[in-house]
Amino acid sequence: MKIVVIPPKDKLDYLAETIIEGLYKNEIDIYSSDTGNGISPSDVYTDEEIIEHSKDCDYIFVIWGKIRDHFPGPKYHLVDKINKKDKTVYIDGSEWTYTGWPEGGQLAESRTTDVTRRRGNAWINESMYEKSKWYFKRECYDQDLDRGIIPLLFGSVDRNFYHESVEKKYDIICSYGHTNEGLRSETLNLCTKLKDEGYNVILDKGLPYNEFKEKLKSSWIAIDAWGGGDCCARLFEILANNTMAMTQEYNIKFPMDFTDGENIVKYKTIEEFETKIRGYLKDKSETQRISENGYQHLLKYHTAQKRAQYILEIINE
Repeated sequence: MKIVVIPPKDKLDYLAETIIEGLYKNEIDIYSSDTGNGISPSDVYTDEEIIEHSKDCDYIFVIWGKIRDHFPGPKYHLVDKINKKDKTVYIDGSEWTYTGWPEGGQLAESRTTDVTRRRGNAWINESMYEKSKWYFKRECYDQDLDRGIIPLLFGSVDRNFYHESVEKKYDIICSYGHTNEGLRSETLNLCTKLKDEGYNVILDKGLPYNEFKEKLKSSWIAIDAWGGGDCCARLFEILANNTMAMTQEYNIKFPMDFTDGENIVKYKTIEEFETKIRGYLKDKSETQRISENGYQHLLKYHTAQKRAQYILEIINE
């Protein structure tokens, strides 16, 4: 199968990385307009060559990327030049709004008065919606399904896995890049309290990635909460390392979802979080069971390869 890819230039985007890695793992022939997110340099072509390749390709994948500083996002102008809606797949990995940038007052409102404001008013890229036969979206809500938009979450990529054998020696790891969204601040404070009580808790942030993965895999429980989106890369990092994930319950659509108490642990409030984590800290065998179930469910449904297969199955129907 031949797919033309119009990705965000150079700037790392986790969903773009997931899909591109998945396409390669499914042995798709990629013809890309730009480098970055795992695109092989040998698969990059000029704009003129991309337009020519689009004439006989099977699909055209346009992958969102946040425009900032010297990162221009994907080459949307190529979509107009190619002008093949019947082949075009748009993959929208944005949060807050379709640009990835929050609207005025949106952050404060979503934190304090109205959680539904996490879905901004300018939510859908209407231009790409009109130019694409399929519109996939990372943060997909019920009202998006009504417009035919298809949920598409992150998945674990190869670099998320720590491949060395380790023993579980930490009770909890709670390591956020920031604590501004969701229940991050509250869960961090609770984990700090548990550390003060004598539990072996890792609270470090900014660790070198390989060290972070080693500590993640060496922990019995790892904490996840909403970031800019309801579902973050952290969840898939946790699950990739066979550790029990405690995650703030998401409001977005989640195909092939995990099951609370079976292969993941979900919480809605800090009170529920405290009750559950104290219970699991006392029951290592149950924690281990959920960890292994989560890992196997991830491998079955939520790797980069499985993400690409999910897209291909839908667009090939």
